[in-house]
Amino acid sequence: MGFEICIVGNTKSTTIKAGVDAGVNDQLANIQDELLQMKQELESRLFEYSFFQQDSQANLSYQQTTLIYHVKEELQDVLLALSKIENGTYGICEETGKMIPYSKMAVLPTARTADDFLYHIQFEKKTLPIWAETDETYDEALYS
Repeated sequence: MGFEICIVGNTKSTTIKAGVDAGVNDQLANIQDELLQMKQELESRLFEYSFFQQDSQANLSYQQTTLIYHVKEELQDVLLALSKIENGTYGICEETGKMIPYSKMAVLPTARTADDFLYHIQFEKKTLPIWAETDETYDEALYS
């Protein structure tokens, strides 16, 4: 990709190769910092859930088990993103092989495909009301 990044624990060292745009490198470094912070928070949360919940009761409830599952799943996504940064494949769509702009990856650093960014668009289409043309204003329609 044009640069190397070595991750050691929660620190990183970046070697910039010739021809790499400094702005792109800064964006990637910021994304990596955020991913490392997410990793630390998720590991802490996972430790807290698994350690303290086992002390309080032998059997975890369905909700607690589901919560732990989702934290583990998110942690796996973060670790995958960090490994992609390390091997130079971060930001490449797994379906098309095309580069996803780092400006988009900064919004969703664990994205694996370009389609991962479509969810919020679909969600907004389903949740935002479509008002038919009437004499009522938006506030009147909401509170009448």
